[in-house]
This record gives sequence, C-alpha cells and structure tokens, in this order.
Amino acid sequence: MVKPSLKTTSFKHHPVYIQRSLHVDNPFYGPKPQYQRAEVITGGDCETVADWAEDTDGTWDVTAAGSGRVGSNSIVMTQTGAAADSSIYLLLDGPIDLSWAKYVGFWYKGKNGTTYAANDIYFYIFTAAGNYAYANATRYVDPIGALVEPATAVWHYAEVALDDFIMASGYEADMLDEVWGVGFCAHGIATTETMQVDQIEFYTVGTGNGPARGLIESVPLYDDVHAVRGYGLAWNENSGRVDLNAQYDYAFAGICTGNPSRTKLSRAATAGDTTLYLLDPSLFETGKATIADLQATPDTEAVTITAVDKVNRTITVSTGITNSYTIANNTYICMEGNEDGTIRVDVLVDGIVNVTANEIVNQGYGAKCYAVGSALTVNEVNLNEEGMTIGKCMITCADEEDFPIKLTADARTA
Repeated sequence: MVKPSLKTTSFKHHPVYIQRSLHVDNPFYGPKPQYQRAEVITGGDCETVADWAEDTDGTWDVTAAGSGRVGSNSIVMTQTGAAADSSIYLLLDGPIDLSWAKYVGFWYKGKNGTTYAANDIYFYIFTAAGNYAYANATRYVDPIGALVEPATAVWHYAEVALDDFIMASGYEADMLDEVWGVGFCAHGIATTETMQVDQIEFYTVGTGNGPARGLIESVPLYDDVHAVRGYGLAWNENSGRVDLNAQYDYAFAGICTGNPSRTKLSRAATAGDTTLYLLDPSLFETGKATIADLQATPDTEAVTITAVDKVNRTITVSTGITNSYTIANNTYICMEGNEDGTIRVDVLVDGIVNVTANEIVNQGYGAKCYAVGSALTVNEVNLNEEGMTIGKCMITCADEEDFPIKLTADARTA
C-alpha cells in the first residue's frame, strides 16, 4: 500500500493566477456585500399629528396633517409667533437602540416661494427621559441649510451623518443606544413660515439623498479624483476606473455611497501645518488626498501625503495646509484616486436612489445625467437618447424636486 502524500505550495511571496484573471495580491473590485438596514422610528412615519408634541410657548406649532410624500400624511409645522428657540418633538414610549445607525434622513417641503437661512431649523435627538426640549438636546444639526423654495414648493430629502451632529455640552458621554425621541427646533423661522416633514428614517448606508437599497460594488477611483457619498460616478473607459459623471454620460456607473478612506481630524489644524492628527490614519497610504470641512461654505484643498504614522495617528503632508480646520466644523480627509487603482470607492450600481430633477420628469420614463459635477441631477430621456438612460423614474415629479429612480445596468445598454 502506498502512503498518500500531500503536496503543498507556499504563495507567501508569489501572486496567484486562476486562468490569468484573478490576482489575489491586488485589492478586490466587484460586488461588496454591505449591511443595509433602514428603519422608520415609531411615529416617524408622520401619519398621525397626535404623535407629536410642542413647547408650551406656542410659537412653533404642529396642528395640521399635510399630504404625504410616503403614505397619506405628513406633519406641518408653523411659526405662529416671533422667531425664538421653540421645539416640536416626538416622544417614544421607551428608549430605542440606534447605535447601529450611521445616518438619519427625512423628506421635507417649505412654504411656497420662501427663502430659508442656514440654522433656521435644527433637528435634534435626545437621550434622556424627559429631556425633550431643544435646550436639553444631546445632539443637534442643521439638516436643511439655506434653501430657496420654488414658487410652488417641492419635496426635498435631507440626509445627515450621525457623526456630523453637534454634541451638546454635558452630553458628550451619551450614546445612541438609548434614544428617547427626536424633534425640530425653530431657531430663526419668521412668523407664518412653515415646514412640512415626512418619513424620518435611520439607516446604515447613505447615498447623500437617502438610504442605499441595492447592489453596491467596490471600484477603483480615477487619478486625482475626490469622490464621497452622493457623487455620481461614471466609468473612464480608457482606464477601467471611475470618474465624476459627465453630462449625458453613456458610461454611468452609479452613485457613490462612501470613500472607505474617509476619516476626520482628531485635533484642529492650523494653516501651515504639515502634520495632521486623524481618527484613523490606517485607512491611508502615501499619495494625494482632499481635506474639507462641512461649513455652509466649505473650506477644501488637495494635499499630498508623504508619510503615515499609525502609532501616533498622524499623517505628514508635503507642504503646509492653506486653510485652518476645526473639529466643530466636522473636518474630514480622504484619498484621491491613483493610476495603480488601489484607492476604491463604494458605488450603488443597481437599486432605488433619490436624485434631483432638472425639469418635469414622468413616471416610467428614463432619466439621464443632466450636468457635470458631484451631486447627481437628472432630466428626462428623449426618444433618441436611450443609450444615455441611467435608470427609470419611479414617480412623476416637478423641476427641482428630489424623487426616486431605479438605477439599472440594463437601462444603460438599451
């Protein structure tokens, strides 16, 4: 009897090819399973006005049910007195655990033709029983910013990363594993102005305009391109990497759900600094990166990373930064693409996504990219433009309105 032998091979220092198509030493590009959870909190469907309460000062009231963006109803909040910090809030029967969530979003519509300033309205979360007034908010954010509502108001979508909320003094230790409610604070709303809100949803993967629902792929980023959540992306045919989408793009790839190298500053940085302290420098390598903050008018600049120190959590940039950046302004940094294709972004390539219309679009019609840029804006496909179709319109909507389309690779091969 011959004793069987097992032949082994060490691949430690050698690449592996399977029919010369798979190289295991390279980053994996392709479908990326991601946990996509999205939940509407109890009462957050905004179907019942009675689920909501208001401060006793009577200046920011919720007394009406408007037409719903999702479902039959929405809540309508009205400023009935002079501008002041006044809250409308949703109390939960007991605390809920939202520690799994990364984003919160909702539909909103202003009053016809009204101009809103940044910080007119805050959205806040409270994490202690009874602390429902805005003055006791543990986390708050301006989810809407400056807004000029069209003469006939349309629906918009607000999405905010929970990491971008401002932590109120004294509540820094409060976690989202015990949330007692949410609310809206009128911080600068003029008398008679309104805001209509529907479908408050917490979720794990965002698109910049609502939760991701569909197939996500990890793809290489084109040279010197900075891409983050919400950007429309298209294939650069000559390189096999993705770039920002072009107008009427035949090679549309999908919408970016995130740049895996994105992290925040852990210390403020001053103009001229060459050493930057990051929350997680292990996400970086030497090469080009973009640093930006989330102010109403963001500061942003490109830098070149020359060294990464994972022990001291720092990176070194080749020349001093131009702007100063603070923690309060939620400053982030992320890698740009390179010729090696080692910098990846996550892209929703097939699924439901909210986009902004540049004209009236009709249910069932195709949509195409309207313009070059970052945020995805679309208009309707004409009969002779089928190859430009990036997806199908799920509903009929107005100019400047946010609405859902179904991204699909099949539509782009028509």
